[in-house]
Amino acid sequence: LLFGWRGSTPVDTPALEELLLRVSRLVDDHPEVVAVGLEPVVVATHGVSVLSASVRLAPPPVRDDLGPRTLPAY
Repeated sequence: LLFGWRGSTPVDTPALEELLLRVSRLVDDHPEVVAVGLEPVVVATHGVSVLSASVRLAPPPVRDDLGPRTLPAY
């Protein structure tokens, strides 16, 4: 659906990607943000709109790692 379906126009996927990167950066820069809800997100042919947003805050967790964060290898 994002890239066009049955003749529909593709939507602005770079704008959606930018929104996701900005939310990721917000959560990474502010450890007190424990949840972000964006619903609904409307992606048009030019631009993206967030119609409702909620952010849940809590005391930041104590970090005992001083190096870069990585995903565990399975």
